[in-house]
Amino acid sequence: MSISNVIHRYGLVLGFLFSASFTVAEEASKVRVTAIKNEKVRFKVRTYGVLSPRVEEMSFQIPGRIERFLVDEADRVTAGQVLVELETKNAESVLDKRKLDLANARRSLDRMMTLFKERSIQESQLDDAQARFDQIQIAYDQAQLNLSWCTLKAPSNGIILKQFIDSRTSVNPGQPIFVFRSDSEQWVTKVDLTDKNAFLMTKGASAEVTFAPYPNVLFEGEITKLAKVANPSDGLYTAEVTISTKGKELLPGMVAEVDLVKETEETFAVVPFDALLDLRKNQGTIYLSSKDQTTAVEKKVTINNIEGDQVSLVEDLSAYTMVITRGQSVLEDQTAIAIQE
Repeated sequence: MSISNVIHRYGLVLGFLFSASFTVAEEASKVRVTAIKNEKVRFKVRTYGVLSPRVEEMSFQIPGRIERFLVDEADRVTAGQVLVELETKNAESVLDKRKLDLANARRSLDRMMTLFKERSIQESQLDDAQARFDQIQIAYDQAQLNLSWCTLKAPSNGIILKQFIDSRTSVNPGQPIFVFRSDSEQWVTKVDLTDKNAFLMTKGASAEVTFAPYPNVLFEGEITKLAKVANPSDGLYTAEVTISTKGKELLPGMVAEVDLVKETEETFAVVPFDALLDLRKNQGTIYLSSKDQTTAVEKKVTINNIEGDQVSLVEDLSAYTMVITRGQSVLEDQTAIAIQE
């Protein structure tokens, strides 16, 4: 073969290879990518409630007959102020007897200790004396406590909203005497949650609360009670949210816009919402960039939570670092890609 023919054929081969490589590069889909984040997720649930002051029913812990009232309904009271007293004659009599029993038990124990040191009695006899003394000491302490329980005191500064009993009558433990509202900066609102949102939240989850009169003020709160059983009438779960007033004046009946917030303990893959295709309820499709950044990898995903323009996913994407956020609508699995800046 002549040299001219060799050169001619060689040129044809080079031309073919150049054309082929140009075609492959031209077929690669141009895309843009974003780094996949691995973060803890903040679930946020928006709901509404009606504001009310935190109140408590006040009652005695022991039975007895009321001796006297020292306050009336609507009175303002201070922390530690005596509100009502029970008759103390019986409680004082019991305490006096327990005090005498304790003194006798102490003398008996001291005598037994002396005899034991002299080796006149066995150790078991000393142990019996100590046990009797300990038992009488417990009875004496309880008698003291019962006497103190004959007096009902204000737990903090506040107001007596309602008085259930106003006569010298006998009462049982736990029987309401007053409804008391503290002057502390805590109010409450009750909100209703669907089963899904009730499952996401727990007691202690934080709350961000706003009121129409204070549009630029974010009040802090937390879930202090969360029902474990749904309301039979509507199937919703009631949560009590305690709110700090931040020194602002609030009124009963104000509508509270409440965002309940709970941060997960584990981390999730987080991608931009724009990365998702074929959304159906909480299912969708994303395209990931292969490790060598040359190929698109199709992945079916499940949405865990949406926060603004960021979406957390249930699936583990730790094998990938980049998700395709532009140009993915024309891709298929294993499509060649060319990443643009």
